[in-house]
Amino acid sequence: MIQVTSRAEKLWSPHQVQADFVQTPWTVFEAMFGGAAGGGKSELLLMLPVVYGFHEIPGFNGILFRRTFPQLEESLIPRSQEFYKYLGATYNDTKHYWTFPSGAVVRFSYLDKDKDARDHDTAEYHYAGFDELTAFTEFMYRYITSRVRSTLTGVPPLIRSATNPGNIGHAWVRDRFVAPARQGRTILYDEIAKSKRIFIPAKLTDNPHLMEKDPGYINRLRLLPLAEQKAKLDGDWWSFSGQVFDQYREEPYPDEPSNACHVVADFEPPYWWPRVLAVDWGYSAHTWAGWAAIAPDSRAFLYREYCRNRQDVSVWAADIARASQFELDNIVAKVIDPSAQQKRGTKTILEQVIESTGWSDWELADNDRIGGKMLVQEFLRWQPRPPRYVPLEGYKQETFDYIMRNQGLEQAAEYYRMFEPEAPETNLPRLQITRSCAELRRAIPLCVYEEKDGRPTEDVAEWRGTEEHPGDDPYDGVRYLLKAVDRFVRISKREFTKRAQLSAVSERLEKTGDWNTYYRQMGKIEAEQRKVVGIHRGRNRGRHFVASGLPRAHVIPTPSKAYGGPTRKEPDTGGL
Repeated sequence: MIQVTSRAEKLWSPHQVQADFVQTPWTVFEAMFGGAAGGGKSELLLMLPVVYGFHEIPGFNGILFRRTFPQLEESLIPRSQEFYKYLGATYNDTKHYWTFPSGAVVRFSYLDKDKDARDHDTAEYHYAGFDELTAFTEFMYRYITSRVRSTLTGVPPLIRSATNPGNIGHAWVRDRFVAPARQGRTILYDEIAKSKRIFIPAKLTDNPHLMEKDPGYINRLRLLPLAEQKAKLDGDWWSFSGQVFDQYREEPYPDEPSNACHVVADFEPPYWWPRVLAVDWGYSAHTWAGWAAIAPDSRAFLYREYCRNRQDVSVWAADIARASQFELDNIVAKVIDPSAQQKRGTKTILEQVIESTGWSDWELADNDRIGGKMLVQEFLRWQPRPPRYVPLEGYKQETFDYIMRNQGLEQAAEYYRMFEPEAPETNLPRLQITRSCAELRRAIPLCVYEEKDGRPTEDVAEWRGTEEHPGDDPYDGVRYLLKAVDRFVRISKREFTKRAQLSAVSERLEKTGDWNTYYRQMGKIEAEQRKVVGIHRGRNRGRHFVASGLPRAHVIPTPSKAYGGPTRKEPDTGGL
């Protein structure tokens, strides 16, 4: 049992979970504390060198990190003033370290960029503490870890951290400390580093000092959005503040409808559903590929993924081709990261992919990052959208005619649709992911907003993965995929109808063996497909054109002149 020095006990009295963390055996090289707001994390990291008596050992060299210097000034440095000066330590305000009467030193530092970690290359620390570990990159943490060693008698090398869920390092911290034993308090052994680590979870209610001094704090946290509540109150590492896609659900929360779920059992989509294939390629980063089938109700079912790193183009491209061989006729779009047009040697990546797959119809993906992020959010939406805006004056034919003359067909159609009754949304959420697509399921909840100048932007922050798991590669891939799905759905509603009809006719033939009826029905379907679908009633006629190999008609029906706009069902506008 680790003995706490009596002087430290008088200066600071830990609550029970803090005491449990203090008692972590010194044979455990890495330990992480926290998971929820208000657990008393910062003071715990400050006091560990004191309660262990390291501050009384000449030559002891400890260091505490925050991501930025202003964060040090706001938290660790002023908190240290409450404790260290009463132990006779003096503070160097210029170099930011405390020197105790024994000569022991505790420093403060920050790591704003990865390269800042290399500034500690020649250092030897006996103790390193990371406050808000998820604010750091995995490179920063691993590099500083390599600087922690000890030849001092009675002083083991220790890494101790504290954090809440969220932030840019959420993924790697969760994978390293939480995911292997979600309830915590289990010593994990790292086969590569030959060292041990542990996670000690703590909740707000574990801190009696805070609950007594500010009992209203817990109620203020309950005013936050549900995902943020679960992170801050319960320390839920699978739901946290700052998520871009906080509507993503592996299963509904207790007070949510059954459709608040994006994960379905593995299944083989009907053969006549169109497929889309998207690839985000990489070498040191991962290559991720996803296949989605598009249902008649416009939902996308991502039923297969492929994920590899450090593989040549010829290997992963051939793998993707083999995985697609039995559904190739139904793949309506094959998209790849636009950087594939860059040369690697004498050929571009795209040229190498074409050679390795034998497919010449690859296209470069739409890399509009903001638009792609918003589209992913729309496909994940499971709550019905609010009623659309309708002008109070109601439909006016003169307004329709003016828009048609000055802004064009599509804008006029948009005005017309404002007055049509809204059909209920029965296809939410529009993205469904099969359970076997583990890497995409892992990546979506880890997306956080990028920050510039300390403020969040509208873009998703990039993050690198490990050899075991990709970083943001599955997210980029699904952006490309859903852009292609959305485009296909918008221009091919009639193609869905045709495929469904063909499927029904084929199923009837299998059941009855009636070839005469089969040929008669097939002929009828083909005749219907040759008809011009879009007919504009009145003085303007619809334009018929071809996009991406599929017919589409612009249709501007003449609305009813009854107050409020159209009162009857009008022809399909082909996605306008």
